[in-house]
Amino acid sequence: MAKVVAVTGGIGSGKSEACAAFSALGVPVVDLDHIAHAMSEPGSPAMQAVRAAFGDHMFEADGRLSRATLRAHVFEHPEALEQLNQIMHPAIRAEAVQQIAQYASHPYVILAIPLLVESREDWSMIDHVLVIDCDEETQLQRVMQRSQLSAEMAQAIMASQSPREARLAMADTVIENQLTLADLQQKVLQFHKNFSKTCL
Repeated sequence: MAKVVAVTGGIGSGKSEACAAFSALGVPVVDLDHIAHAMSEPGSPAMQAVRAAFGDHMFEADGRLSRATLRAHVFEHPEALEQLNQIMHPAIRAEAVQQIAQYASHPYVILAIPLLVESREDWSMIDHVLVIDCDEETQLQRVMQRSQLSAEMAQAIMASQSPREARLAMADTVIENQLTLADLQQKVLQFHKNFSKTCL
């Protein structure tokens, strides 16, 4: 069975770039965000449950989920976020477990899990937690640039996630991502070399 390395970090930390670097090295990546997007396709069981819980106005005319409408709703109503999580999280976890099982012949698999600290699902299959980290000023600048958000909105999103200290406390390994993409890729390569040895 492949070992499971969870890659996590706050918004703007560089998780996606790190996962792309692992993928380029031939390491399978199971991404919870990608799974969630796939489950948001019109007519899926998860979307039928969301429609039943939140109403037709959360969906576009073509049946697609209106992410902006739902995001605004759960941002203002914490109990709605809890309800949404109860629908989506168990289904996402089950799909992730199924995908990980397909890579049993690999030394290890990356599980991209943005909100590991916040998750209440059973992730006992995780063997190693890798946190991609940067200081909060760098994080804020990246979020604003990438998503064209105001400083206030970017700060609100960052504040809604677990504190940096909580992520670092969970880490088996921390990769500092303050510099260039090439620097991050080099650090991922070094981790890959070191961790592969533990999988032998």
